[in-house]
Amino acid sequence: MRLEKDKFSVNLDVKHFSPEELKVKVLGDMVEIHGKHEERQDEHGFIAREFNRKYRIPADVDPLTITSSLSLDGVLTVSAPRKQSDVPERSIPITREEKPAIAGAQRK
Repeated sequence: MRLEKDKFSVNLDVKHFSPEELKVKVLGDMVEIHGKHEERQDEHGFIAREFNRKYRIPADVDPLTITSSLSLDGVLTVSAPRKQSDVPERSIPITREEKPAIAGAQRK
């Protein structure tokens, strides 16, 4: 999982799965990725594969904006933009008080 300044993304190597064998869904504040294929023959014999991955969606990501794509070399990317804070940065001046914050504390 990668959390960049402007986006959240997850990259998974799923080259052993076809797009039909993959599912990506949002459940609450989690994105779930599931892949499964039934037993099939490979160069070593027969194999079946299945995986489940869950990732917490950051608070500044709208679950409705999450998308997924599968590259030709079998990398599944699930991503979404992060909400940009519209609040400009500002400095807060520090004022000095002439009394202690804790009653009974002495100034040194």
